[in-house]
Amino acid sequence: MRSLLKSLALLTLALLATGCARGPDVEGLERDVQARLDALFGGQVLVLQSLNRQGSAPYAAAADGASQAIVYYNATLEFAESYDPSNWESLNPQLVANALGATDEGIVGFGSRPMKPGAELRAYGSIVYRREGEGWSPTGVQLPSAGATEAATAAAGTVPRADQLIRRLAEVVDTSPGLSQAKDEIVAEELDRALQNIQLRLDTGKQGFVVATGPEGGEYARFVASLGTRFGTPASSGVVRAAYTEGSVANAYMVDRGEARLGLVQSDVAAAAVTGDGLFAATGPLRKLRAAAALFPEPVHVIVRADSGLQSIADLAGHRVVLGNVGSGTRYTALQVLAAHGLEPGSYSEVEVVRVEDALKGLADGTVDAVIEVVSAPWSQLSQVAGLDSFRVLSLDPEAVGRIEAAVHGVVRLDIPARTYAGQEQPVRTVAATALLVANSDIPDAIVASVLETIFAASAAPGAGVSAARLSPANARVGVTIPLHDGAVSYFEQSSAGPRSTGAP
Repeated sequence: MRSLLKSLALLTLALLATGCARGPDVEGLERDVQARLDALFGGQVLVLQSLNRQGSAPYAAAADGASQAIVYYNATLEFAESYDPSNWESLNPQLVANALGATDEGIVGFGSRPMKPGAELRAYGSIVYRREGEGWSPTGVQLPSAGATEAATAAAGTVPRADQLIRRLAEVVDTSPGLSQAKDEIVAEELDRALQNIQLRLDTGKQGFVVATGPEGGEYARFVASLGTRFGTPASSGVVRAAYTEGSVANAYMVDRGEARLGLVQSDVAAAAVTGDGLFAATGPLRKLRAAAALFPEPVHVIVRADSGLQSIADLAGHRVVLGNVGSGTRYTALQVLAAHGLEPGSYSEVEVVRVEDALKGLADGTVDAVIEVVSAPWSQLSQVAGLDSFRVLSLDPEAVGRIEAAVHGVVRLDIPARTYAGQEQPVRTVAATALLVANSDIPDAIVASVLETIFAASAAPGAGVSAARLSPANARVGVTIPLHDGAVSYFEQSSAGPRSTGAP
């Protein structure tokens, strides 16, 4: 009898769940997905061919208490017009992923090549809906697009951060053959920054490539995490792994001193490093820093609130501005941009924050007037800050752009395309550094060539991730003004498509 009652209860719950479907039906979901794509491209460039609704789940209530739900789907899409994800002057393919509510791994079919009419994509996406009376309306909520491992851990929500770090430390130690006393001492010495510095110091290339990136959750770290999830398991020889650091300036020093074999550095920071200018004046030129390839563009973003009344960079005089952390490439470039507009330190109030999320929250709540960031567009963290529903990206003054190009080696003119951000109907005039993969000159040529072969082969494959699709050997020297590593020279001489020369893409 008890078994029968249990079965009846389970059946009742199933029927209730069926009768309380959350979100729109398939037809409404198809309409909303296509509308998002059309708004992004300004027309039917990418067309939905088929869609399977995979179910729904409750989502956190809206600020006003309204019920919300997340709806999952699989879809096949086809390009009606040509689109090149590796063209830095076109819309970033990350915007396509955002419109579809997909992670980097959730879109299959991109490659660092033009997508011709008829080319297909498969997407595993989601949309957050809000309850409106008897119906549902799509929201602009975007889920954090973490790497596969980070996303799975966050979703589980049951593993303490200390345990995560211990497991990651154990993974590094376990994949290092013959752990010696010296390496034990490294673990002890670097305990406060455990995984990052340990990975860099123990990197021999036998367990893949470790790249000094920047803070955890930043664009460099997210990009490398995307590459890592594409190339295999953590112990495989083809994997690329991130080691978190303070940013570009710190990475340049680490690579030059041999503390890291590979790193990501803004191209303008790298240029100053090899000439001993700016932040590097006190230490002098970094003699062993070499370029491997420019990977993707990083436009200067000057973000203000839409209701602030600030219309130009010069208007920031007397206002509270976040320039980025000491040791970051962003702060170095931000100072140059402000100076080109006649704003020297002291003519504005610099607000220091540790995390970029705090800077954006300060902008949203009015304790900060502007945030400057050098970052790939779209800037993913903008969409993840509660209360930041209305902002503007300021254009740089045309004459100031010329002064920046003349004074700052390694930057190029590069507009942020229209519709990159909500409500942005016109391109934003700005300059961009490039995310430059750098290597120590002492690293064998074959290692550098192998790294480049790995990342560019993956980016050209049909299964390339959204981030990887941005890569292109044709742009490998855009914004690069420092010497190429001999291994990079060999790689590009042997590849069928040589790198484009320095300048605008």
